[in-house]
Amino acid sequence: MLRSVKAGGQVMEYELVQTARASVELRVLPDGVRVFAPKTFPLRQADAFVRERADWIREARARLDGYKAREESRFPMTEGMPVPVEGRTYALRLLKAASRSGRIEGGSVVLRGPDLSPEAVREQLRDFLFDRAKERLMERLNQYMPLIGRSPGRVTVREQRTKWGSCSGQGNLNFNWKLIMAPPEALDYVVIHELCHLYEFNHSPKFWARVAKYQPDYETWRDFLRSGWAHPYN
Repeated sequence: MLRSVKAGGQVMEYELVQTARASVELRVLPDGVRVFAPKTFPLRQADAFVRERADWIREARARLDGYKAREESRFPMTEGMPVPVEGRTYALRLLKAASRSGRIEGGSVVLRGPDLSPEAVREQLRDFLFDRAKERLMERLNQYMPLIGRSPGRVTVREQRTKWGSCSGQGNLNFNWKLIMAPPEALDYVVIHELCHLYEFNHSPKFWARVAKYQPDYETWRDFLRSGWAHPYN
C-alpha cells in the first residue's frame, strides 16, 4: 500500500507492507521507503512512525545516493568495461537493437537494446546476470541436495546487501544473485553452506565439519567472499 506523509515541509512517500509479524521495521531501499508492520497496525500510526523518522530517512537516502555515485564512477557501464561472470572476466559489448537481449559471445558479454545509456545498461546487465544466477543456483542445488540429503522449502534468489545466502527457521533458502560473478567454487560454497543449515541451524564445529565433507577447501571460498571482493554491483 503506497502512502505519503508531510514532514519538514516535504512530502515523503512510502510503501506499507502489512504481514503476520509482531514488530514494525523501516527500510530505506534504492527503490523507495518501506515500512513492514503487523496486519492490525493502524494507518495513522504508520504515518506517524515515518514522520518521526523523517530526518533519518533523508540521511539514509543521501548515503544511498553517495554509494550509487561511487559505484557508477568505479564501473561506468561503457563499452569494454570488464564484467566478471562465474570467475571469468568478459568485456562488455553494446549493440543498438530494437529489442533487449544479452548473451556471452566468445570473450564478451554482449547486450543489445534500444537504450544504451549507462542507466539502461546497468539495469540490463543486472537482469542478464540475475537470470543466469537463478539458472546456475538451481542447477547446483539439484546437484547437492541428493548428496547432502536435505531439500529446502522455498528457494529465493534476490538482491542482498550484506549476505550471500541465508536459511530461515522454516527451511527456506535465500541466495544473492551477485554470486554469479564469483568463481563457481564460491557459489558452490554458499549452496553447500545453506543446505547444511537444514541439519545444523548454527555455526558449530559439527556444522563446519559437515560443510567440509562436501567442500574440503570451503575456507578458501568463505574467505574470498568475506574479503571485499569487487564487482560492478558492490
